[in-house]
Amino acid sequence: MADKNYLHTAYANSADGTDGFTTVYPNLNLFEGSKKYTKDNPKILSSSATDGWTTVDDVIVKNLKAGTYTMSAKADAPWTVHDTSGAKQGKVGLWLVSSTWEFISLGDTVPKTIEIHKDGDYFVRINTYSNGKDIETHKFWDFKLEPGSTATPHMPSSSEVTTADWPKYVGTYVDTNPTSSMEPSKYDWDEMKYRVYLDGTPVGGSKLLSFDLENLKAGTSYNVQVSQINGNVESDKSESVTFKTTLPK
Repeated sequence: MADKNYLHTAYANSADGTDGFTTVYPNLNLFEGSKKYTKDNPKILSSSATDGWTTVDDVIVKNLKAGTYTMSAKADAPWTVHDTSGAKQGKVGLWLVSSTWEFISLGDTVPKTIEIHKDGDYFVRINTYSNGKDIETHKFWDFKLEPGSTATPHMPSSSEVTTADWPKYVGTYVDTNPTSSMEPSKYDWDEMKYRVYLDGTPVGGSKLLSFDLENLKAGTSYNVQVSQINGNVESDKSESVTFKTTLPK
């Protein structure tokens, strides 16, 4: 029996695939305001308290519905569980907090899939854990909340995103291994020429007008649109084409 061939696709910001490499097309950020906190312009927290914390209430999502989400961020120290012992000195914590002060701790797993049980407005809380005497100063950036259980690269929200924020190159290769390589040099890279939208949400792109849509639900209607990419300029989306997936046997 002949081996099955698999097409592998990855995305990046550079022509060699090394800048921003990902095999998962990035979701938009549900947090508004996250774009301002970058590695070069981070949120800074200084504290001499055993558990020093602050809310980042200018990074917020309003009217969030209950469900499964994944939260992520970056920091200049290791993430840790919520523990005020001296052993936690030099470590940091990340929380999601509702406007009614309900807390969800990400503990020592960032990014982390979390369950939101109540609709409402949510924002970020960050912590530093010190010995209660010496001042700890840490930096935080790239706060992100996205639907589902898969963490994707940081992106701005739908109201803040520009064409320049999306991956600019697409890489592909074919082999008989169903698992995609995480080595950029394995892929043949070319500039992105098209972006594919599923029900108005970008789900990928290609140098050719051909794209595999994954994780579709059976018996469901979807609207597909395509836009053309030329550098940092994106055309208007095409007219919507509706199709319905077949029911499983």
